[in-house]
Amino acid sequence: MKTNVAESLVSITKRILENGIQHSTPLERQKNILRFNLFLVFALGVIFSSLLFNFLNQLYFSAVVNLGGVLLFMVAYFMNKDGNLKQAKLLGIITINVYLFTISYVEGLRSGQYMLFFPLLLALIFVIDIRKNSPEVILTSVITLLTTVMIFILAPYQNNLQNIPQDLYSGLFSTNLALALLLTTVFAYLILKTLEKHEEKILEEKMLADTIYDTSLDAVFIVNASSRLITDCNKRALEVFGFNSKHSVLQQPVVELLGIQVEEYIAGFSRNRFTRNSAWYGNMDFNRQNEVLFFAYVNIVPFHHHNDLYCKISILDITEIKVAEFEIIKAKERAEKAVMVKSRFLSNMSHELRTPLNGIIGTSNILLQEDYLESQKPYLEVLKHSSEHMLHLVNDILDFSKLEAGKMELENNSFNLKDFLKKAVNPFITGAANQKVRLLVEIDDALDTNIITDEMRLNQVINNLLSNARKFTEEGKILVSAKAESVKSQSVQVLFSVQDTGIGIPPTKVRQIFESFTQADTETTRKYGGTGLGLAISKHLVQKMGGELKVESEQGKGSNFFFTLELKIAKNQKAYVNEEKLKELINLAGLRILLAEDNPINMIVAKRFLQKWNVQVDEAVNGLQAVELFNKQSYDLLLIDLEMPEMDGAQAVAEIRRLNTQIPIVAFTAAVYEDMHNDLLHKGFTDFIPKPFRPEDLHRKILQLTAYEKLQQFKYG
Repeated sequence: MKTNVAESLVSITKRILENGIQHSTPLERQKNILRFNLFLVFALGVIFSSLLFNFLNQLYFSAVVNLGGVLLFMVAYFMNKDGNLKQAKLLGIITINVYLFTISYVEGLRSGQYMLFFPLLLALIFVIDIRKNSPEVILTSVITLLTTVMIFILAPYQNNLQNIPQDLYSGLFSTNLALALLLTTVFAYLILKTLEKHEEKILEEKMLADTIYDTSLDAVFIVNASSRLITDCNKRALEVFGFNSKHSVLQQPVVELLGIQVEEYIAGFSRNRFTRNSAWYGNMDFNRQNEVLFFAYVNIVPFHHHNDLYCKISILDITEIKVAEFEIIKAKERAEKAVMVKSRFLSNMSHELRTPLNGIIGTSNILLQEDYLESQKPYLEVLKHSSEHMLHLVNDILDFSKLEAGKMELENNSFNLKDFLKKAVNPFITGAANQKVRLLVEIDDALDTNIITDEMRLNQVINNLLSNARKFTEEGKILVSAKAESVKSQSVQVLFSVQDTGIGIPPTKVRQIFESFTQADTETTRKYGGTGLGLAISKHLVQKMGGELKVESEQGKGSNFFFTLELKIAKNQKAYVNEEKLKELINLAGLRILLAEDNPINMIVAKRFLQKWNVQVDEAVNGLQAVELFNKQSYDLLLIDLEMPEMDGAQAVAEIRRLNTQIPIVAFTAAVYEDMHNDLLHKGFTDFIPKPFRPEDLHRKILQLTAYEKLQQFKYG
């Protein structure tokens, strides 16, 4: 029972003292509220005791004053409970002063009520935070001083408002004296404990600051801005600069330890220019005591202390970072050099491989168009197929190199999508005629429209997927489909799909097949061949066109490669070449072309095709001869190789452009390099034909650049 009562009293006391404190109340405010509540409890206890004493002794005027004090302090208590601490504190200060003045006036100075001012002053010191609330301190001091003066001026020594016997006066004086001493002792103790806690907190904060200061990764120096002397430093400063103790640093001129540059920055922080935002930071280099140079990141912050201007200099040793940066720069330079070497190597190898391939492919095409023995046809077709396969491999390696370096740019061509798909599939229909594989084509009728994208790269993707399907399908079928998923006024969304019934891909290898130089397994590579670049290139190209190449496959049952592209519709535009006439490679009689080529085989091949189309050809074996012929004769188009003796292609074009800026000039080259198309345009070329060339590609370029069909219509129409 006693335990329950004690616990109840403790709980009630705790609730009273924590009046006005919420879970979200900041810690500092909680302390202020606790002090104020403690002050209210003491004040209420004293006044309530006086109230009982006065009633017992029939001092009713004094009792009324005490009752008024109790009521006002209760109002202050509830104001604090509602969160109005400032107003509650002000009411408490006014109440205690009014109460002491009134009770001293009613009972007279002889009762000694004024002696309660001594504990009151201590209570005010306890309640009010002097450091942060100077207006409250001033207001309280003024009110208390005025009240004290008014008591001694206005209050009588002994008042006759109520009957106070002489012996009771002696009791009142003794009681008030004892109460004043008791309260003074209590509040003095509380103040001393508070100061002790403040001191401990200050010491803890100082220890924390010292710990942070001395364990910082920065070397820190404190410099007096006026004298330019170092007044303090941390342990890291001694370690970084190689000093044994602070005695070697303190009171030393900053210029001797940290250099003239630091001193100049400190000099700039004069008092009339000092602002809070005037800190400086940047990179510097310093010398250690052993004369070893090191690099550092420096921060100089000015601040005031005891009316003097100081600068805090933080120095972070970044030597290792700088060394790493130098190594990265060197590695970057080496990598860039390696890329340049690789680019030059690929360009040279391209030129060296394409030049003989041009002769082989050109010759095989010429032979297939000439009279030959029927028994020779299979060998000629093998020759053509093998050389074109070799060209395909070379192109794959160069394309992948450009994609890897992020240098491949897409072109925008206008062409009929349905006609394009038929043309893309046609070579595979011919190739699959003698196999146990059926090639099926499904093209949505909605795709019979002109769209804008890179025709050559889209054809490359379809070609790669069909090549793989045919390679890995020994019997069954290959289905090529293109479906319009959605058609808008400005664009069409097309789902392209190449599905086969071939060997399929194991689930664990699906991701791997899109990696460069990789096939599903080594057995596949040995059996079917290939570089493993086709799918990697196709995936990159589809991504550049805004889609994603995906695959669904089951081992032994086949694969389905598909992707979706959003293609812009070319309104009122038609393909720039008449495809039907192109198939027949129409006669180009009446055109005169200058062909500049230093390689005899390439000259023979190109000249033979041009002559088959009844083009009049003039030959030049170097750039100088080409310029001379151009000065003597009028031409419809120039075919000029880039690399020739005497004068190269670019120099020859520069000379020709001085005379004629309109004539079409086509670069006839086996070279491949970065941003080739823009570079050739900048040098004065109109277009280019890569070696080895296909006859139909050369024919298309001539038709396009000379507007031959329009010219014929003009002549004969």
